[in-house]
Amino acid sequence: MLNRTIRILFLPVVLAACLFFSGAACYSQSVQTITDRKDILIGEQVKLKIRITPLPGAGTVSPGLSVPDSIPHFDIVDIGKANAAEDNPQVVDQTITFTSFDSGRWVFPALSFRGSAIKTDSFEVNVSYSAADTSNQLRDIKPIISVYVADYTLYYIIGGSVLLLLLLFLLYRYLKKNKKEKPSIPASRLSPYDEAMAGMNKLAQLNLQDAASVKQYHTELAGIFKRYLGRKQQKDLSTRTTGDLLVRMTKSGMSPDQVSVLATALRCTDAVKFAKYIPESVESQDCLQKIKAIIELTEHETSIPKS
Repeated sequence: MLNRTIRILFLPVVLAACLFFSGAACYSQSVQTITDRKDILIGEQVKLKIRITPLPGAGTVSPGLSVPDSIPHFDIVDIGKANAAEDNPQVVDQTITFTSFDSGRWVFPALSFRGSAIKTDSFEVNVSYSAADTSNQLRDIKPIISVYVADYTLYYIIGGSVLLLLLLFLLYRYLKKNKKEKPSIPASRLSPYDEAMAGMNKLAQLNLQDAASVKQYHTELAGIFKRYLGRKQQKDLSTRTTGDLLVRMTKSGMSPDQVSVLATALRCTDAVKFAKYIPESVESQDCLQKIKAIIELTEHETSIPKS
């Protein structure tokens, strides 16, 4: 009977002690929630600092913060590590960075701790597109500012005209430079053949023992052939070289042997005119006979093309 009475009296005491120590364990630490801002623009970040402070005689703090994987209207950017505060090693700080992309006023929920009944404070965050203007002041409409637009039309016209004149001038110079002048054929009452023969008969009267006469002989001999060929082709060949004349004769259909004979005579005249070569009288007369033979051959064959 006595034991039963003792058990009845002892049981409430034990229950009360358990409740006391359980409450002491749950509330042996305090939680402080600090945010750097509560009004943000979309995409801006909020830093939530959670500070856990143990009550006197509670011992070491074990944070054990439980952060859900997703929070409506909010996105967790970073969950910092729990570190001891610099000013008090027994105090533990932990920072959570989050943001929001939904405009409106939303409540960031309270966060719980594992193995503890305490929670952080919930708080509201206002998310907007831009900072609201709360001044509600009426502002005057600024008058239209006249803009000066420079008109460069006249400059463009002048510049275009100058450029056009320059192009026309250059085109005129180009056409004038490349214009083919009509060859001037020396006038003569004699035919090309008769004129050439008359010139050669006159050369035959020169004294080939005199150096000056020899040079005159060969110079005029080459000129007679150029004049004859030029009149036949209606071209001015007075400034053409020996090579040009040989090419023309080759194109006219003259045989290689005949071209070689003409080349020998003309190159001898070039040597006398430019290299001060003084040939023997026989060699000079031979040059005249070779050129004379070519002229006679040309006269009796088909006409030389005028191209």
